[in-house]
Amino acid sequence: MTTTSWMLKTGAVWGVLAALTLAIADETIQPLATIQQQAHEFLVAQHRNRAEPPQIQLNDLDPRLRLAKCGAALEAFLPGGAQTVGNTSIGVRCPGPQPWTVYQRASVRVFDQVVVAGRFLDKGTILSAADFRLERRDLSQLSGGYETAPAALIGKQLRGALTAGAVIPPQALTIIPAIRKGTIVKLVVRHGGMETTSSGIALSDAGLGERVRVRNDVSKRVVEGTVIDNHRVDVGP
Repeated sequence: MTTTSWMLKTGAVWGVLAALTLAIADETIQPLATIQQQAHEFLVAQHRNRAEPPQIQLNDLDPRLRLAKCGAALEAFLPGGAQTVGNTSIGVRCPGPQPWTVYQRASVRVFDQVVVAGRFLDKGTILSAADFRLERRDLSQLSGGYETAPAALIGKQLRGALTAGAVIPPQALTIIPAIRKGTIVKLVVRHGGMETTSSGIALSDAGLGERVRVRNDVSKRVVEGTVIDNHRVDVGP
């Protein structure tokens, strides 16, 4: 055998051995695609009840990343302070014998119908169904908040003026008190199908469905209940 032939055969053997070594190594390394898939599925699940699926773009992970293959199912989670829309980060961790955590950067656009002013609305307007409409908007652009349920706004009062087409965020609204501090209210107690009432003085303003503290006229004891109309507070059994 010539020196050249021996070198060629030796090189071929080493090439095969190198390929086998890489194949074995690959079996012990977590594929980066599985990490991205877990992050993607997590984000899709966060918006599963929306009319439109989210538009998700995942950043590439560093191809030099070598993580031990996870011996358990990967877990995705939302890190503290992160959002599920806009530019965000999703944690993916391995809870197996060799635990690790990777943070996958992503851009998420979500479109939904949100409530906007149907016309110019003055400060102090008490909203009715005629004052707003629904429009398709990119939620990742609405950092100030938004509302998707029109019924939740009816009867609430605007803290400031809004132009036509402006999104109506929850913080732009205030609840009109059904009961004012110092007014006399009826305390309702229900028990076993029976209802008893007494009177008291409201110690703060409160809207329908809100909790309020009331001082009983007779016992002078302070109780807390739920406002059920302009004059009554349900203090439970």
